[in-house]
Amino acid sequence: MVRERRKEPEVSLGSGNPPLASNVGALLLDLRNALQRAERCRLALISLGYSQTRWQEIVKDVDPELRFVLRPQILDAIITRLQSVGEPIDRHELVRDLNAQGVGIPQRIKQSITHGLRSEHLMLCPGNKVGLPEWKNKEQE
Repeated sequence: MVRERRKEPEVSLGSGNPPLASNVGALLLDLRNALQRAERCRLALISLGYSQTRWQEIVKDVDPELRFVLRPQILDAIITRLQSVGEPIDRHELVRDLNAQGVGIPQRIKQSITHGLRSEHLMLCPGNKVGLPEWKNKEQE
């Protein structure tokens, strides 16, 4: 018995037949934009006073397939820790504290700190310390 090979699905976002690389690029750009929009919505819900449990319910109501958005974000734990201390913390000490709290493994925490610094959610302070951007405004006043 001879089996037929399955045809690979064609990915095409526009008219014509553009190269596959341009399709992948457009898909990755759409994915990045969607993730950024989801993150902005999540942060907006938190800033409006919705608890983590409540915004998770909201996301489940909107689209249950967005399970990845429901995980507690490491950046949230970093910001919460910084707010509780009220001053910049040494980067290594912050990683140790969050790892001890069970937020994540040190590598993921370090990646989140780096991402937070690049996205300007966090600020690098003298002495390899990490702080919040709004603290810079308080120092200048």
